[in-house]
Amino acid sequence: MKRAIRIFVLSKSEQRVVLIVVLALIAGALMRYERRVHQFPIQVTTTTEPKASPNSTEIENER
Repeated sequence: MKRAIRIFVLSKSEQRVVLIVVLALIAGALMRYERRVHQFPIQVTTTTEPKASPNSTEIENER
């Protein structure tokens, strides 16, 4: 049992590597969150009346 617990004993350099990896993962998650939140800003839309599609005589008159 004591041998299994020894896998959690890390040297100073190993602790630094683990810390850097954890911080990099947290920074990446925060960047993804910020991109997702600010990807599509809310825009105020105005309602307009629907337009009828042009008929064949209007298309010929434009030519």
